[in-house]
Amino acid sequence: MYYNNQINKEENKKLYKIADIIKEKDNFLITAHVNSDGDSISSILLLNDIVKQFGKRAVICIDDKVPEKFDFLPGTGDIVTFDELKPFTPDVTVVLDASNLHRTGRVQSIISRSETVLSIDHHGSNDGFGTINFVDSNASSTVEIVYRLINILGINITKEMALYVYNGIVCDTGSFSFPNTTEASLAICADMVHFGVEPGFVAKNLYQRSSPDTLRALAASLSTLEFYFNGKVGCMYLANGFVSKGNNVDTEGFVDYLLSVEGTEVEFFMIEENPGYFRVSLRSKEYVDVNKVAGALGGGGHPRAAGCRISGNVDDVKEEILNILKSYV
Repeated sequence: MYYNNQINKEENKKLYKIADIIKEKDNFLITAHVNSDGDSISSILLLNDIVKQFGKRAVICIDDKVPEKFDFLPGTGDIVTFDELKPFTPDVTVVLDASNLHRTGRVQSIISRSETVLSIDHHGSNDGFGTINFVDSNASSTVEIVYRLINILGINITKEMALYVYNGIVCDTGSFSFPNTTEASLAICADMVHFGVEPGFVAKNLYQRSSPDTLRALAASLSTLEFYFNGKVGCMYLANGFVSKGNNVDTEGFVDYLLSVEGTEVEFFMIEENPGYFRVSLRSKEYVDVNKVAGALGGGGHPRAAGCRISGNVDDVKEEILNILKSYV
């Protein structure tokens, strides 16, 4: 199995310490950020399988429901929402793919019960909230880091675990199209195919199951498309009506349609989750660090992909973002 040895020795010690805690402790709470994506879902499922191989008790809880697009992953039935969680006091909470505790949503209220909090993440904006923090911003994904624990712990990887690893990396690299695609991520995915993963099966489930509501929402979003700063910035939005009606809408990846526009450097997509409250996804192609842009708005992420939440009407939110972007482009 591929193992990336290019990590700092001190950081490597932290990962071995996390492995020791998995072997020593008995009760685990595993969680990730709100609005779960492919990397976060894959990471929590993979760690759950790792912990259970040592006969430990693990509860996987996230703030909201697992997006339907990931229901092909075995083990998603073990994930409970905050509303479904029964009283539980974990020895250890493992927070995956979240740069701060606030990103875990309501689950944050349970995390304080743990004597030990482990943060495993690949966001450079991680604020170091854990008892032990292992953050590798050079990793393609958080699931790639969790995969390293399999090597350290010396356990056998199952076909299901291989599927989690492959899916998480594919999702967070945009099917190997984003700049975070590395030699390590490609080599690991090749290994996962060796362990039985079928790339066509994953691609079909991720990209060929859009609902009619999602396509209508995409059409509505594209109709709002606008460009600024001589075409260097593109943006679009989706109003609350599409979400509040209970439609089966998956907006993950909408912002990536803007990346296809030649001449743009920064793209952002705004979705009104509640009246007057927007979730914003930002992307850049070459030189603008959108992690810094999102950070100025109370969010964070990566240099080429980040996000935040902003209150206000659509015009005010757009203007707030553009006012920050004008100093970058």
